[in-house]
Amino acid sequence: MPAPLRPEFHEGQYLAADDVSAIVRYGRDAAARHHRHLHTWGISSGLDVSQQPREDAPEYRRVVVAPGTLVDPSGREIVVPAPLALSTAAQAGGIADPDDPSPRPLILMWNDVPSGVSQSSGACGGAAEGAAPRAEEGFALLVGAPGDELDLADQQPPPPDAGPDRLGDGERGRVLVGFVTWGGGVGGGFTGVLAEANGIGRRYAGVLADRVSARGGTLELAAEPRPVAGRVGVRIGGTDGSLDVGRFSAAGAISPSLRVLSDGSTSLKGNVTIDGGLTVTGAVDSPLVSGSVLAQSGSATHGVLLPLPPGVTQDQVTSGDVVLHIQVTPVAQASDAPARGGGLAWNRGGALPAVLRCEVDAARRLVCLIAWYGISGPAAAGFGSPVVLPGRARYLVLAAAAREPS
Repeated sequence: MPAPLRPEFHEGQYLAADDVSAIVRYGRDAAARHHRHLHTWGISSGLDVSQQPREDAPEYRRVVVAPGTLVDPSGREIVVPAPLALSTAAQAGGIADPDDPSPRPLILMWNDVPSGVSQSSGACGGAAEGAAPRAEEGFALLVGAPGDELDLADQQPPPPDAGPDRLGDGERGRVLVGFVTWGGGVGGGFTGVLAEANGIGRRYAGVLADRVSARGGTLELAAEPRPVAGRVGVRIGGTDGSLDVGRFSAAGAISPSLRVLSDGSTSLKGNVTIDGGLTVTGAVDSPLVSGSVLAQSGSATHGVLLPLPPGVTQDQVTSGDVVLHIQVTPVAQASDAPARGGGLAWNRGGALPAVLRCEVDAARRLVCLIAWYGISGPAAAGFGSPVVLPGRARYLVLAAAAREPS
């Protein structure tokens, strides 16, 4: 098979119809090879599928495909310049097995239509009588049978030197834009629109490349055409030449959770979960690694939530990655005794403490209650009724990293 032929012309040459068509054909074929070998086929823009109520049949829906563009598996571009609406079986190219309520693929493919009629120009080489001087690069919107979407990914492109239009097997390429459901049998109508079915959804055009470079010095990757706050993105470059992985803010900037700097250092922000083995070459600077223990100590009063050691989070405790060991010791000094008028007639220092409770609940909240009995003054006889007051305690919180089972 010959390599692609490029039209060449010289002064005084008579141009046949095929010579002029070759100019158009050469450009179309080159564009198709570009689309086919440097991109993956699918939707380029628009073509969103929606549904609208039908006034003539309220139980059914009118299906509308928005304007847009796509590239089919042959590399041919299909342009839908205006909204497409389907309401009846005839508009949908017929409905196969109309009693089946299963989702049906909504498929676009090219469908050229002759445009205009040329009149003969006589002996000077005009087009033949009735020939169309142009072809409208149209399209067909079809509703397939349930399951027709399952083989769309297997469509084979034409040979490398071929132009657009036909695939290797001679068929026209098909592109899925959505799914619809049909009800009511032969005389029924569309009942709904679905984004995917059987694990298959709309396919979007992509890029085939071994290198992607940014001319402005910063390359960003996002899962949507515009960054969405809270979604994960990737940024490479910028003033510090770093690689950042994180979530987009409302302003569209990435707040990095993982950062690789130009000097090779890496920083992580937030909790890290590892499922499987981890091999680290070099020093590890971490406040808590497997088998290590961190401590936090101090003094607290009744009702205070005991703090965790620095570097330990509640999520680690809740997940079981960290095990806590807490010890509390009550503190009862003479200066803590109730003053005169507190229910007992004694002077400060003339009271005996008795610890009622000194413990930590499941939320690490200190419970410390002390009863004070008078041992001097008129109220000391028989010790009288005690005064119960919140107490103080010294605490020690040990956080041990859970070891992996050997």
